[in-house]
This record gives sequence, structure tokens and C-alpha cells, in this order.
Amino acid sequence: DSIHYAKRIQTAILPPDRYVNNLLKNNFILYLPKDIVSGDFYWVDKKEDLIMIAAVDCTGHGVPGAFMSIVGFNQLNYAVNVKKARKASDILNELNFGVTKTLREDQGPTSIRDGMDLALCTIDLKKKKLQYAGALNPLILITDGELIQYKGDKMPIGTSIQGESSKYNNHLI
Repeated sequence: DSIHYAKRIQTAILPPDRYVNNLLKNNFILYLPKDIVSGDFYWVDKKEDLIMIAAVDCTGHGVPGAFMSIVGFNQLNYAVNVKKARKASDILNELNFGVTKTLREDQGPTSIRDGMDLALCTIDLKKKKLQYAGALNPLILITDGELIQYKGDKMPIGTSIQGESSKYNNHLI
């Protein structure tokens, strides 16, 4: 039926395991959506010596969340492939702008108050550096047995303040 077909479409946008495993040798992905279709998704891309990874939680669940995930996925690709954003915070800023415009969240009564929380990292393979930017979601890093938490900014993707997007912070690790 149609909901299962929608799941096939949503699953098709996720990066294939083979692609992720080729980029990141020691990885795992825990992806357990609550419903048949969901607002949760992960995104992975590579440009030059930069691997980009995002774990995203869209508002809503089920079908509304799945629609939001398609918006988020497309806007992440647009930020990286068209706008050429490479810095983690720049990708989030472009994503925020794109989602806000797509959902007309800056246009008063016709706006939709939906968005997404996410953590996004970029790994520079040449410089051996990691960048992180977050919209509410933290990055938890365990190194030498020590747990370090980097907090995300306290604003979801899809927000605008009086028509002007807020800027996300970049953490260089």
C-alpha cells in the first residue's frame, strides 16, 4: 500500500551502507524509526578531502515527519552542492535559510512552524580536523576514555528572527 511505498522512497534517499563503510571504516549507524515512515534520517556526503555527516530529527513523526525529512535532505544537498558550503556552521546556516524559505516560516500567517534538530560534523581527512555545528543536538566525543559534550545552539533549523536567520556556531576539534 502507499505507506510502504513511501517507506521505499524515504529509504532510497539514505546513503547506502557500502558508501558509508567506504568513507568511514569503523562506523555504525543506529537507525530505528518509530513508524513505517519517519522524520529521522542521516546524511553523509564527501567533497574533495571532506566527509560530512548529519543525524537529523525533524518535527513530527509518521507522514508529516517524512515530508520534513525530504525537505531537510534536499536542502542539505543544496547547501553543499549548489551553495558550496563546507564549514559545518555554514552548512547549518544554509540549511536553516533553505528550510525557512521552503516552509515560508518568515511570512506571517501562511508560515509553517516546523523544522529539525540535528548534529552535523565535517571531517577534514587531509588536516585531520573535525568541525561540529548543532541545532539543539549535541556532539558527544569519547577520546582517551574521556567523554566530552559539545552543545548545539539553542535554535532548531527552520527558525528566523524577524525575517533574518540566526547564525550557528562552529566548533573546531
